[in-house]
Amino acid sequence: MAISALRAAFTLLFLSLPVWAVNLDQAVQSTLEKNALVGQSRSQVQQAEEAVDQIRGNILPNLSLNATYLRQPRLSDPVAAGFFPEEQMTTNLTLTQPIFRGLREFSALDRQKELRTAQKQTHLVQMMDLYQQTAQSYLAVLALEQDLRNLQAQQKIYKERVRDLQGRARRGQSSSAEALQAQSTAAALDAEYQLQSSRLRSARENFVLLTGLPAGTKLTDLPENEINGKVKPLEDYLSRIENRPDLKASKSVAEAADEDVSIAKGAHWPTVDLTGNYYFTRPEGFSEDLDWDIQIRATLPLFEGGVAQSKVRMAVLQRSEKDLAMTQARRKAEAEIRSLHDALRTRVDQLKALKLASDLAEKNYKLLQRDSRRGLARSLDVQLGLTEYRLAKRNYDQARYQARLDHIRLDLASAQIPAVLNKEM
Repeated sequence: MAISALRAAFTLLFLSLPVWAVNLDQAVQSTLEKNALVGQSRSQVQQAEEAVDQIRGNILPNLSLNATYLRQPRLSDPVAAGFFPEEQMTTNLTLTQPIFRGLREFSALDRQKELRTAQKQTHLVQMMDLYQQTAQSYLAVLALEQDLRNLQAQQKIYKERVRDLQGRARRGQSSSAEALQAQSTAAALDAEYQLQSSRLRSARENFVLLTGLPAGTKLTDLPENEINGKVKPLEDYLSRIENRPDLKASKSVAEAADEDVSIAKGAHWPTVDLTGNYYFTRPEGFSEDLDWDIQIRATLPLFEGGVAQSKVRMAVLQRSEKDLAMTQARRKAEAEIRSLHDALRTRVDQLKALKLASDLAEKNYKLLQRDSRRGLARSLDVQLGLTEYRLAKRNYDQARYQARLDHIRLDLASAQIPAVLNKEM
């Protein structure tokens, strides 16, 4: 019993704790921490770093300690036995240093560095995509919550309207049909509230799945001036197009393809390697007193059936392909920025019109309601005015959050990286 009471006390304490509100950046941070794709992408960046170190290691000298033991039958020829004794024990240090390989090793290093840069930019692209997904889910929840608040306010107005019309009908100042019409509209409003509540639950579930935050987490609403901010000129957004991470990644891939051409051409050049040995133990015989040796080996390819030249032609074709892909990506990015900028400008203009319509509809409804009490307006006119105001207010609030999402999309498309993502790089 004591344990059960203790558990109940802890449960009540937990439920009584305040629900902390999070803003968009905090929601994005939670998404980045819990999303498996981000972890995979970070791993790929680290692998690209290791690949650079491996290629750099191929250029540096290689030092190894060797030990061999050989036993064979004794040779009958005493001269041969002097060269090849029955037991041979050798221990030595071997130093190998590549001297010249057609500069392919340096081209390979530069190539891998470009691929590392491309992987880092691809990682940033993935995080920006998650930022946009989180922002879309975050704003969807806020928009539905605001819509429910509007519906609740309108339900209250309709309840008062129904009571007023019922009283007027009892006094014989209006017909019962007017009260029934208001009741019908109020019932339809209740049904719409239930529908939007269901949509909010679905939006919340999607938000929880994306961010990993608790289901009851409160989301900080956005100031109206932040949602309805001014749109900068198109040139300001286009001027940052080269900073887009996807274009940087495409450029690095193209430059890596250019290094592939150099690597392929380097196969026509000779290779020169230096090998040095220092012996601690050598077999007894003529080589016993030789403590070290140095060997320089040079190889010049003369004929390989045209394989090397074919690889050069293939590398040139692949480089052209990457150049075309980079050009196409830039054109696509420019078109995306233009489209998003035009959509945002249209959205801002729409917001101004919807704000004016909402304000005028509210004034019109209040005037009609006042005139109705004085007998100067019909109940039907009041009903229509209230319906018009309800739709105008809801349309305006929904457009506000859509405008903020449009602004986020345009900022991301023009490489305005949010601070929460810069912390991850």
